Amino acid sequence: MAWVVYEDAVAPEALVMNITPGSSGVDLSTVTAGSFKVLKSDGSEATYTGTRSNQTTTTLTLTYTILAADLAKPGRYAVYASLTIPSGTVRTKPQVLYVRGKYETEVG
Repeated sequence: MAWVVYEDAVAPEALVMNITPGSSGVDLSTVTAGSFKVLKSDGSEATYTGTRSNQTTTTLTLTYTILAADLAKPGRYAVYASLTIPSGTVRTKPQVLYVRGKYETEVG
């Protein structure tokens, strides 16, 4: 399922990802930082620093509150979380963020 927001969305809209280790076995309590890596619909890339919460060995919530111009162009965005752990970084599976145009009524 894709996340859906409207173009030019701002707070209180946020990217929120609930992360589990899956088959990686990563101890999520060792995560020291997290960010959202974004491939925008126009082909440009962005990195948004996330805030960690609900962090245990098996779960982590990463949140980024959307700012003006972050989602200025409608279309499909690819988003994944990049997590810093003591041995380097790990990433989640990319998710789809669909940014609707101001007057668009359906995804697609």
